[in-house]
Amino acid sequence: MSEIVRALYGCWCLALNRPGAIELFDRSEAGFWRSFFAAVLALPGILISEVAHGRADWLAGDFFDWISFALRYAVYWLAFPCVAVLIAEKIGALGKILDFLVPYNWLSLPFVYITCLFYLLGSGDGAMSAAFETLSIVPWLLVVLLRWRWARDLLGVSGLMAAGFVLADEMVSLLAYLLLESIAVMS
Repeated sequence: MSEIVRALYGCWCLALNRPGAIELFDRSEAGFWRSFFAAVLALPGILISEVAHGRADWLAGDFFDWISFALRYAVYWLAFPCVAVLIAEKIGALGKILDFLVPYNWLSLPFVYITCLFYLLGSGDGAMSAAFETLSIVPWLLVVLLRWRWARDLLGVSGLMAAGFVLADEMVSLLAYLLLESIAVMS
């Protein structure tokens, strides 16, 4: 529990660009694997968001629909870190990749719940719900900007290379999602 609180506080401190904030994260290999616990903690927010937007058809399905969702969720979380390691190796930043990926994983947790709140407030009818649905892009923009800055600062790469990391994240996430969704529909 203390690692989770420390990591979330570390995300806040990194977002505010406080010196020494990176030291709040366990950036060892074991700490990297533990940072995927953020996926477990984020799951309720993801489920609530899926239900709020009517994208949770698998909930009414059988056991294999649930397994399919679980596998898609796991691949979705693992796809970008694998690609990020490959990119970091090519650009000579492999020694710093855990400095980026550990906060990257933990950052997802608060933003899942912030986005979930926007989705819930935007799931009804009326002007307020339409406004919140439109504003749900704001948390996504914030996380993209933070990940860009963190890639630049924590990996020690140029702003353009950091943009490449963010673009790779968005592309890998989108492709993984589309591919896994099409496989799930076929089964």
